[in-house]
Amino acid sequence: ASCRERRAGPLPSADAGARSAKGSPVSAPLAIDSRRAAYIALVVLTLIWGSNWAVMKFALSRADPVVFNVQRTWLAVAVLFVTMAWQRRLAWPAVWWPVLVTGFFQTTVNFGATTMAVAGGGAGRASVLVFTMPFWTLLIAWPVLHERVRGARWFAVAFAFAGLVLVVAPWHWQGGLASKLWAVLSGFGWAAGTVATKYYQRKHRLDMLNFVAWQMVVGVIPLTLLPWWFAFEATAWSLSFVAALTFTGAISTGLGFVLWIAVLRHLPAGTASLNTFAIPVIALLSSMAIFGERLTAGEWAGIACLGVGLAILSAQSIAAVRRGEREPTPATPTPLDGG
Repeated sequence: ASCRERRAGPLPSADAGARSAKGSPVSAPLAIDSRRAAYIALVVLTLIWGSNWAVMKFALSRADPVVFNVQRTWLAVAVLFVTMAWQRRLAWPAVWWPVLVTGFFQTTVNFGATTMAVAGGGAGRASVLVFTMPFWTLLIAWPVLHERVRGARWFAVAFAFAGLVLVVAPWHWQGGLASKLWAVLSGFGWAAGTVATKYYQRKHRLDMLNFVAWQMVVGVIPLTLLPWWFAFEATAWSLSFVAALTFTGAISTGLGFVLWIAVLRHLPAGTASLNTFAIPVIALLSSMAIFGERLTAGEWAGIACLGVGLAILSAQSIAAVRRGEREPTPATPTPLDGG
């Protein structure tokens, strides 16, 4: 394709991938050909994403969070690009501005803040705070997508705010406050990336596999440059660390996204996104069992409030789908593991 053709519109191969994403054998991400198989895949994916938090915590005991984040993101990028090549969808992005904006929020902010949160505090607590993403999405979507917060959604926001205050406990300046704030920033970045994705989907025809692969590349480049400017602790390489890095980068982040695409070919996004409930629960229980993480009574109360808020949003989303209405933005998060 000539430079003029690139400026005029999407590259032929990327556009072909977007057109064929629903049907052709080449574009099918995985061999999931029924709703039953999609539900099974969703359960597997939820277990992978839920357990990934404890695996990250283990890996971060042997690597600096910035360095580890760069390592696992490039590993995920490699998996996504190999998948695109295998599906004959390897192409430059059709448009670059959406990739740059989403890459900053989704990869630079979300991924970067998540590893800082897990390194400095409990993996379970961090996962709960990162998964406040749907509530941030509600608030960001209002001015950006003109999706007003109405009715019961205000109750969801109120419960979420109360839960966030109880879990973060900003009146306790000592201890793990910095880790909690990193986790909140991660959830905000994830939400901003989700809203940006939906905003640009309204304006452009995006091949999501191509789009997310390239936004990961763009988002990880600034983080990759940091070790050139700052001194970070060297990684303690071992077989166990390599296994943890492979699970987090290649399986959870890379293959996890490909599996998510396959699930969405058969299940509504709102239904699939109900794993938002299970992932932080699995993360919290596994962290308590493996690392002895314990929460205060106030934190448990905060988690309960966040759960009520999520339940309100999910109930509204499912009801809207059954009525044939347009699905609210918070029920369709960017298909990643939250960090």
